[in-house]
Amino acid sequence: MLEPTARTEIEKWTRLAMRRWIAEMSSALRNNLSSQQYYLLEVLRAEGVRRSSELAEALQITLPAVTNLANKLVAGGFAERVPLESDRRVVQLRITDQGLEALQELDEKASLLVERFWKGLDTGEKTELTRLLRKAMEYKE
Repeated sequence: MLEPTARTEIEKWTRLAMRRWIAEMSSALRNNLSSQQYYLLEVLRAEGVRRSSELAEALQITLPAVTNLANKLVAGGFAERVPLESDRRVVQLRITDQGLEALQELDEKASLLVERFWKGLDTGEKTELTRLLRKAMEYKE
């Protein structure tokens, strides 16, 4: 295993875990969808119909990047454009049934991957790991 150059042990192990997660999840992606396209679909599934500006903020990417992702998702049938009722010039994006199916498949693969990742931990260790991961993700400066 190629180890990253890291200043601390936590940095080293975080980077190794992230590298492994990304590599294994990337191999689970289907239909030539990128990880960013999946992230956009996840936002649409969780939050419903959204404007491009809202998607850009949620994904922390530019509006042109959202447009590019949206174009590919619409072309593939994973999302559809929906005009805003109050202002038909404004176009929003909505996930389609095909997009939901793609996410469900990825959810199943992620669940199996999580099981494999943490198989060596007992129940108490998994509970503690979950607590620590949640605490780290909830921390805001």
